[in-house]
Amino acid sequence: MVIVFTLGQKYKNVGILGGMGPEATAELYLRIIQIFQTKYGAKYDNDFPEIVIINLPIPDVVENPEQEEKVKELLMDGVQRLVSLGVDFIAIPCNTVNYYLPEMRMAVSVPIISIVEETVREVKKLGLDKVGLVGTEMTINTNIYGNLLGDIVLIIPDSTQQKKTTRIILRILSGDKKKEDRQVLMEITKTLKLEHARKVILGCTELPLLIRKSKDTINTIDILARTVVEKCVKPSGLKTGGFEK
Repeated sequence: MVIVFTLGQKYKNVGILGGMGPEATAELYLRIIQIFQTKYGAKYDNDFPEIVIINLPIPDVVENPEQEEKVKELLMDGVQRLVSLGVDFIAIPCNTVNYYLPEMRMAVSVPIISIVEETVREVKKLGLDKVGLVGTEMTINTNIYGNLLGDIVLIIPDSTQQKKTTRIILRILSGDKKKEDRQVLMEITKTLKLEHARKVILGCTELPLLIRKSKDTINTIDILARTVVEKCVKPSGLKTGGFEK
């Protein structure tokens, strides 16, 4: 499914490769619109950027990590289709598929914003020396955050906590947001804090749908939305990607 919002030509055209999951994609879109409204005073249709969203139905990497080649193929096709639709840069509201970012960047001529790179920049900006991470098993196992954090200590859940986190993510994907799940997730966060994590990264974009505001967590959807708006209104500052450790 492709949704095209043609709302004006004042800014860079935004491409969003979504569907991982669909509700997180909708949340990113809403956050972008809200930032334009609150920070830039947007109130008419042509006060907003052009946004192209592809909701990509990839195989579930939470339950079926063995589908790697199929996932990679669909991601390459998705970013290439966005470029063909005239976007100036691409954002992907999913932490897990950041693992495939090098290949995706090589496949297109426009910049792709990394939710992981931008979150790590935020962690460093905050001056944190230790940070926790909750997310999918693939996000944890591929160490996509640890590879960029440098000297910052990364604290992750134990195997029991990870299984609980996975079940919570799957329920959120199905639209089932339980108060009990929020409590469990907050308990996991508390445990990571007891291990001296200064804050905990919500490293799956489903998780901020359950914990929207917390002084102890870092909301990766919010970080990505802010970055998209920044790049959109300051196109001359947009670079082709990459990250300095």
